[in-house]
Amino acid sequence: MTFTISKNASTTVRIMPGLFFMLTLTACATQPPMQEPPRVVVDPEPIIDVESVVAQQRELDDAERHRRYVADILYNGLRALRADRLMTPPEDSAFHYFNRALALDPGNTVAEDGLQDILQRYLQLADTASWQGQFDNAELFLRRAAEVDDQHPGIQVARDKLQLERQRTHSVYRIDSRGLRSRHEDVVRQLQDVAAVLAANDIFVLITAPSDETGRWIYAQLQDALSDQRVRADIEIGEQASVRLVLSQNS
Repeated sequence: MTFTISKNASTTVRIMPGLFFMLTLTACATQPPMQEPPRVVVDPEPIIDVESVVAQQRELDDAERHRRYVADILYNGLRALRADRLMTPPEDSAFHYFNRALALDPGNTVAEDGLQDILQRYLQLADTASWQGQFDNAELFLRRAAEVDDQHPGIQVARDKLQLERQRTHSVYRIDSRGLRSRHEDVVRQLQDVAAVLAANDIFVLITAPSDETGRWIYAQLQDALSDQRVRADIEIGEQASVRLVLSQNS
């Protein structure tokens, strides 16, 4: 069989059947192969352990409640510290709250610093009491400081100072607060008796009074009773009015 392909009016191309078959195969071989569509790999959904998630959330909630509980205790401790409720009352004191916070959260720096603040405050109170001649109170403050930290070096320093003040003290006269406010004659007579002691000794006077005005009044009573001698004195503000007679270093 012969195939005739007309290219134009004047030319006729004859193709043999075998050649036509070969041309057809060649045309098919030259066509690019069909590509498969890319496969989409879908990761399997992770398996969620609901009980584990719930347990973890419960632990986080418990930790947060614990943190807030400790924070509330520390707040109460700081408030008590500012109010000078250092160890009393026992259940509402800075000492109680800070120790409670440490029991719940060992190493808590706020609580540890708070305890050191209590100790320093007691050392300050002991120093003031020693200076004013309130030696029993000074001893009490030092004992309480030792309850916080009996190894603190400041305690021994304060004890040495207390002992020195005891040795330097000739006598201490406490003045009735009510009589002092009214300038009662009993207070005037008491100060005159103190002035008599001053006249017979080389003594320095430390006046403790609730106000500068009251301290100056006490000093005036002493000076009036010693017209021929000038009273050497210092005035310090304190709740309990007193007159402390301090021996000079040459006595």
